[in-house]
Amino acid sequence: MTRTLLKTALIASASVLLIAAGPKADLDQDGQVTKAEFTAAAQAHFLAADTNGDSLLTEDERAAFRAAKKDDRKDERFNKLDANGDGSISRDEMEAISQKFESRKAEMKAKVLEKYDTNLDGELSDAERTVMRAEWEAKGGAKGGRKGKRGKRGERPNPDANGDGFISLDEHLAVSEQLFTRLDANADGVLTEGEGRKRKGKRGGWGKRGR
Repeated sequence: MTRTLLKTALIASASVLLIAAGPKADLDQDGQVTKAEFTAAAQAHFLAADTNGDSLLTEDERAAFRAAKKDDRKDERFNKLDANGDGSISRDEMEAISQKFESRKAEMKAKVLEKYDTNLDGELSDAERTVMRAEWEAKGGAKGGRKGKRGKRGERPNPDANGDGFISLDEHLAVSEQLFTRLDANADGVLTEGEGRKRKGKRGGWGKRGR
C-alpha cells in the first residue's frame, strides 16, 4: 500500500470513529456516550464495512463504506426537505425551505449588527468590518485555524499499526480507544455536548449530561 493510501486510510478511519461520538452511539439515550458505547459503535462500523467478514478492512471496503454513508446522508437531507414524504419536493416545500434559510440569514445578520454596528446605523462601515475581521482572525489563530487543523491531523494514530496494508479489528479498536481519550476533554469517562470536535452552530451538539 502506498504512502498516499495509508494517509487516506488514516483520515477515513478517524472519520468513521468520530461518527461514534454522535447520538447513534448513545445506546441508553441518557445524553452522554460512555467509553463502552463508543467502542461498541466503533466495532459496529468496522463490522458493517467488513463486507467479506475476514476481520480485515481493505481500501476498497473502506471506500465502499464511505460511499454508502455518503448516500445515507443524501437520503437524510432529501427526507428532511420532503416534508410530506411523497418522494418529491414540491414548490411549497421549496418555499418553506427558502423562508427558513432567509430567517436564519436574518438572525445571523442581526447578531453581527448587534455586536459590531457601534454607530447603530443598521449597516457595517468599513471600519466596523475591519474590527470584525480582525476579531475573527484572532479567534481562528487562537484555535489553530486551518493550519492548526492540518497539524492536528498529523497527530492522529495510524490505524494500520503493523503496516501490512489492512486494518484489523484490534487495530481499529485501538484507534477508537485513543480517540475517545482525546475527545474526552475532562477525562471523566463519558462524552457530552461540547466535547470532541467543535462544529458550527448547534450541529455538533447531540445531548446534555443529565440524570
